[in-house]
Amino acid sequence: MPSISFFDSKDCEWADMTVMFAGSPLTKIRGVKYKAAKEKQLLHAAGDEPISIQSGNRTYEGQIKVLKGALDDMNRAAINAGGEDILDMQFDIVITYKAKGTRLLQTDTMVSVEIKGFEKGWDQGAKNMDVTLPIVFMRLVTE
Repeated sequence: MPSISFFDSKDCEWADMTVMFAGSPLTKIRGVKYKAAKEKQLLHAAGDEPISIQSGNRTYEGQIKVLKGALDDMNRAAINAGGEDILDMQFDIVITYKAKGTRLLQTDTMVSVEIKGFEKGWDQGAKNMDVTLPIVFMRLVTE
C-alpha cells in the first residue's frame, strides 16, 4: 500500500491551542466549539430527482466553556466598557493551533462575537464551576 504524503499522525492537542478573547489570553477556558453552516436545499423540477442544490445564507455559532472566574472577569470588563454585563459586548475570538511536526500553524478568527446568554449552577461536591456561553458571530476566518 503506498504511503500518503499529507498524513501526519500527530494531531492537535489541547496544549497546542491558545485562545485570545477580546484581545486578551483566555487561560480559564475549559472547552470550545464553533461551526459555520450554509443553508442548502435540493431544487426539484421535472421528474422526481433534484436538478441542483441551491444555497442561501451562512450562519456561525458555537459555545465556549469557561471557569466562573473568567465569566466574572468578562462581566467586569463589560461594566467598565459601559455595558450591563458580557451580553452587551461584541469582540473577536482568535484560536491559534501551534505548528508541530509537519502540521502547519493555523489560526481561526471568530469575528464580531456576541454571547447569547449564560447560566451559573453548582453541584454538591464540585471543586469548580464551569459556565457554558453560547455564542453567535459574523464570520469565521481561517489562515
